Parts: sequence; C-alpha cells; structure tokens
Amino acid sequence: MKRTLFRFFLLAAAAAALVSCFPSEDFLFSEVSMCTVLGRNKIQNDGGDIYYIVKNSAGTDISDTLKRVMVSLDVMSAVEGKSNEYNAHLMQMAGAFVKAPLRASTLDEEAVGNDGVKIDQAWVSGGYLNLHVQVAMLYPSAAEHTLNIVFDDVRSTSDTLYFEMRHNAHGESPENPSQNPASFTFAGAYASFPLTGILDNGRKPVFHLEWEWYDGDEYSITNTKTRHSGDIKPD
Repeated sequence: MKRTLFRFFLLAAAAAALVSCFPSEDFLFSEVSMCTVLGRNKIQNDGGDIYYIVKNSAGTDISDTLKRVMVSLDVMSAVEGKSNEYNAHLMQMAGAFVKAPLRASTLDEEAVGNDGVKIDQAWVSGGYLNLHVQVAMLYPSAAEHTLNIVFDDVRSTSDTLYFEMRHNAHGESPENPSQNPASFTFAGAYASFPLTGILDNGRKPVFHLEWEWYDGDEYSITNTKTRHSGDIKPD
C-alpha cells in the first residue's frame, strides 16, 4: 500500500520549534490555524485577528478565490494603529473546501454514498465544523470522489449535535471486487462546514461525529469497514 498524505500541519508545531532555535528573522509569535480569506493574501483567523501576508515561503499565494485556508505563519509585526491586525510571513498553506452540511431528514442516501472516510482532525471554530479527512483512491484516480457532512436533525438535541461524514467514491473503492485493495493510496484534505442554522450563538453543545473507515492499520486497508465515532466540545 502506497501512502500519500497531504497533511503537513501535524508536524507544524515541531517545525516551528525547530525554526525558533535557528531564527532568521525577528517575529512576535507563530500560529497554525484555519482562517477565512478576506482578499488576496489577507486572512482572518477564527479568533478575529487579521493577517496581511507580506512574506511568503509557501510556494503559492493565498488567492481570493479561496474561502478558507489552513496556514502556518510567523507573525512579524502589528499594524500601526490597529489592535488585531498584523503583518505575517506565510510558511505553509493548504486550501480547505467549504460545503454546507446536508440534513438527514431530506438526505439522498444514494447520492452521498457510504464508502470509507477517515477523520483524523476535527474541531469547531469561527462558526464552522473543521476537519481533516482521508479517503482511499487509486493513483491516478479515475473517479470524482465527493465528501459531505450530514447533520442528523432528527437525533440532535440542544445538548448534543450529531453528524456523519459521508464519502461517495463512485465505484473507486476497496469494496469493489474488480479493484485490488493493495492498489489504493490515501489522500487527505481539509474541509470547513458552516454551521449557520445549526449552532446558535452562545450555545456550546457536544458535537458527535460518526464515520466508516476501512479496517487495517494506517499503511494498509482491507475491504471491511469499521464504524468510528468521536466527540468534540467547542471552546
């Protein structure tokens, strides 16, 4: 099993610590966070701080065609006269796809699919449910994989909100008997699902996530899926 993970932020904290031992420039602090794109090279973290990218080592600009990005940056200086605006050095970046949650009460089961998907990071911030997800696919992929988060508006209560991550591989799956599970690789992406109409201001319910992932360790998969779940408590 080949393994392809577009997931550099798990090492970002360690990388930042290493860089701090050998500083090439002065900076106020480092940050790794999901941000909303306000304009080209202008972003806002979910705490309200605004960053202007004045130096870029990520290899690509933050385009205003993106809505949300996961970034690692060094904050270099405060913008004069502003309490929460800063100039920053962008170290790494990954775009996040943004998609409104579907509702279980009106769900098209066939459209959303039931193929394996793995959640290895999940948190709530800025009015979004943010995730890093992985799927199994052939390389090169011959199918258009689609991901959705489903809000269970039937089971949810004021104290607990239930969500399910769904993946439609459109036939490109280890469960397909015509395809060899050993030929699949892992691919990962960040996602932000807006909680408008689901999470009221001031409420802090528990978020309960469920998903199906293929049995086996992280370097191999079988065509047997296992149900997983986890809870998130918003800050």
